[in-house]
Amino acid sequence: MRVAVASRDGAAVDAHFGQATRFEIWEITGGTSRQVEVRFSKPGCGCGTPAGPRGTDTMREAAALVADCRAVLVARIGDHGVARLAALGILAFETDDTVEVALRLLAESPALFAPASPSRPEPA
Repeated sequence: MRVAVASRDGAAVDAHFGQATRFEIWEITGGTSRQVEVRFSKPGCGCGTPAGPRGTDTMREAAALVADCRAVLVARIGDHGVARLAALGILAFETDDTVEVALRLLAESPALFAPASPSRPEPA
């Protein structure tokens, strides 16, 4: 199962979904996790227009970038981002933990294996 992590430095979950410039993609299998790639994103929030630079829908692009993931770990995410991800069946988790701790908690969480909903669950 793949999980996208919004992290500026690779150590902490420290980026807002709409402001993330990179997502680490992690594979969780049997309670262990390993990073498989890094994907780069154009931040959509705070760019001066609701649709981002040059009229592109950067929120849609960010959601498409992580469309093969079951969950996204972020520092913050707004209702619009949650709705975009939920429409793709992706869970959104807000946390201020390190990447290591957040992935461990997520791997232990039954929410990862439950059907996606447009709510904003947080790891225990």
